[in-house]
Amino acid sequence: MQNIRRIQVPLQKYIALMELQDRNERLFCKLLIDNIEELLPVVYTPTVSEACQKYGSIFKRPQGLYISLKEKGKILEVLKNWPEKTIQAIVVTDGERILGLRDLGC
Repeated sequence: MQNIRRIQVPLQKYIALMELQDRNERLFCKLLIDNIEELLPVVYTPTVSEACQKYGSIFKRPQGLYISLKEKGKILEVLKNWPEKTIQAIVVTDGERILGLRDLGC
């Protein structure tokens, strides 16, 4: 948390937290739970709005599985190719940016 607090720019804090989530999801969740009032404005509104607007310049790597209209009628086939067998959540979006769910307008 000391490292996060050293960062002054909210978007840079957001990027640092997302990188932490990629490296150590358990630590990210613990940090967020223990510091929810301080970090919620960074991982949600208002900072995530800026992250959405600048997604193209802060993109690191894809997360999750994206199914496009080209796969219409083949969704089960696409899902069978996903390497994880234990799926805990599925988010369906129209690509309009669901803040907090990290689709970021994809």
